[in-house]
Amino acid sequence: MKKRFSSYEEYASYFSSLIRLEREAQRELHLKEIKTLTGKERERRGRALLGLRARKLGRGLGGFYLVRYERREPFPKTEISVGDVVLVSRGRPTGREVQATVAEKGRNYLVLAFPDEPPPYALGRSVRVDLFSNEVTFKRMEEALRRVKEHPLLKRLLGLK
Repeated sequence: MKKRFSSYEEYASYFSSLIRLEREAQRELHLKEIKTLTGKERERRGRALLGLRARKLGRGLGGFYLVRYERREPFPKTEISVGDVVLVSRGRPTGREVQATVAEKGRNYLVLAFPDEPPPYALGRSVRVDLFSNEVTFKRMEEALRRVKEHPLLKRLLGLK
């Protein structure tokens, strides 16, 4: 059965709610994995980086606090990439830790952007970074949803033609 929409607003509302649900499901999946798997297993799966050393870089664009996390050896293969939301912790995270956005990624370092001053546990040695949400995908979906409003085939997409 083909879904019909009476307006772009109805269409956007419907798909925005689906994007929100998928984002929440992904976060729940990562949180469950964080709580049930060891840090080493999450790192093997490419969804965590352990044993990082943190160094404040100062404030960046938009006033975000920038912190560089690194270790001597290159990172193993990881799903963590620029734009992702990560949890920063020491030891076993609970999901209530501070969140940051990956601003830059190199072979053996990440630069994370924090909206507020990072707490003491997010600095120093033995810091853990866990992938929490791949925001890049969701931002692309939201941008596509905004851009479709101007598409010449919008009425056909809505089922009005």
